[in-house]
Amino acid sequence: MSMQKNEKFAFYDVIIVGSGPAGTSAANELVKNGYKVLVIEEKKLPRYKMCSGLIMDRSQDLVLEKFGPLPPDVFSEPKALKGIYFSKEGKVLLPLPLEKPEVWNVWRSSFDYWLVKQSGADVWESHRLVGLSQTEDAVVATILDSEKKHVVINASYLIGCDGGRSTVRKLIAPAFEKKVHYLPCIQIYCTGTVDLDPAYYYMFFDSDLHSFYTWLHIKDDYIVYGINCHSTQSAQQILKESTDYLAGFFDLRIDKIEKKSGCVISDMPAKNNFFLGEKRVLLAGEAAGFVNLFGEGISPAIATGSLAGLSILSAKHSGEKVLSIYENETKNEKKLVVESWAQAGMFVKKT
Repeated sequence: MSMQKNEKFAFYDVIIVGSGPAGTSAANELVKNGYKVLVIEEKKLPRYKMCSGLIMDRSQDLVLEKFGPLPPDVFSEPKALKGIYFSKEGKVLLPLPLEKPEVWNVWRSSFDYWLVKQSGADVWESHRLVGLSQTEDAVVATILDSEKKHVVINASYLIGCDGGRSTVRKLIAPAFEKKVHYLPCIQIYCTGTVDLDPAYYYMFFDSDLHSFYTWLHIKDDYIVYGINCHSTQSAQQILKESTDYLAGFFDLRIDKIEKKSGCVISDMPAKNNFFLGEKRVLLAGEAAGFVNLFGEGISPAIATGSLAGLSILSAKHSGEKVLSIYENETKNEKKLVVESWAQAGMFVKKT
């Protein structure tokens, strides 16, 4: 992986914004077909990503198919979980049916960093997209580097893989962006004890809890738990409510909070409101609205990122508009996401 910076002008076949699973999957498809690809990452790598880091059924297959076996250093302990349990009214209710015998438990910082290195793309870390325009034949991106200098990059295509609050989406579709709403999430990493088997991931639903759902599992020496909620609710109050609930029913005892982080998830997938791009700019992963119920985004990210890259390859050979190809190729991915969110009413109460 080559790192470049401090160039005033540059040309690439494809620019990819975001170094997560969607971006690296797109880069992987293009690089192995001889394309010169640049990945822009706003943060310094490896970067923290708020995520439970669970690699489940389809994600495992996609990782192995696209990138190969994971190295040992991306895993946390326990490396594999036996499954996922739903809990209601203070009792473990039932296991989530899974196709695979185990769930991989990784640190997203290490996992994502390994993916981007595997892709073979050039990577500019600590660089941020600040401007974007298109002509009939090209995309022009303006990038702000770590020294606050501007770099202008010309490319044939750009793929936005920069998450739910996508800068790419805001730049090319400000009217669409005004219709998007966000759900806040908070996650706590703490030391302490809890009366739950560390070999499982837990999801808690209760009529007395106002979170969309509350989760908990173990990563290395940390108890990791968190909540997400509707935008009209107080996230901090709901976190306290869920903390008290876990303490009361499962004897959660916190010695020290090591890290507290937050993020938002857009309402795009829940509303079947996808945005795939415009002209020579494609969006993949969460930026396009591809997130499954309960925030599982790794499988649709790898799938749609790969399809974005393959759509560019197909456009070159067929002469067809790349967005038309991508829209057709992602129909099944939309269906899978919509079907997952249709199950929400089985688990959560309406507000």
